[in-house]
Amino acid sequence: MKKLKSSNALSLKKEFFRLKKRHREAIRTRLARLTIGSSVGRVLKKDSKEQIWPILKRIPVDKIMQLRNEQDYKKWFEKQLNRLAQKIDETNRGNTRIYPGHKWGHATKILCLYLRDIVVHREYFHQNFRESIKNWLYCPIDSEVMCALKRCGVNLQFKKIKDIDTPEKFYSVQNMLGQAANKIGVPRIWFDDNWGDRQ
Repeated sequence: MKKLKSSNALSLKKEFFRLKKRHREAIRTRLARLTIGSSVGRVLKKDSKEQIWPILKRIPVDKIMQLRNEQDYKKWFEKQLNRLAQKIDETNRGNTRIYPGHKWGHATKILCLYLRDIVVHREYFHQNFRESIKNWLYCPIDSEVMCALKRCGVNLQFKKIKDIDTPEKFYSVQNMLGQAANKIGVPRIWFDDNWGDRQ
């Protein structure tokens, strides 16, 4: 095996030092870009995806560590949701594929996916912290989750993500999932694992 020249070794060392300093930011950036991937972004206007993922990246996720309970999390979540929904509205006006539920349908789906991935990412938060807050996280609601709910005999007030146009519709599903998950002792975000069962 060929040895690295000392100048190459120095530049590699420098690059790893740079990556080490910004590792948490790099995780947020990568997950923000991945969240607005093809399955999520397919209903958004093409040019809007590049404007939406930076909003996710700037969400102050480290502040979750200062929250005391699920009620604090809900307030924090809605504050972040408002910013994200505003950007989606700015970049998607006239897009009938996401209205009227651009905020409580599509924006919550995007935010829930991003936060789930950040919290469960093994290198972002310490394991004890991950375990203590993952029950606060909301399940992203999409067509797969809706189908799985129907298979479980749940009657939904909406047929499409864009029809989730009020906080009551969003939280009615989250509360139902949370109550059922609590009885089993698992987090409600596990219901999204039904995505893996699709045919």
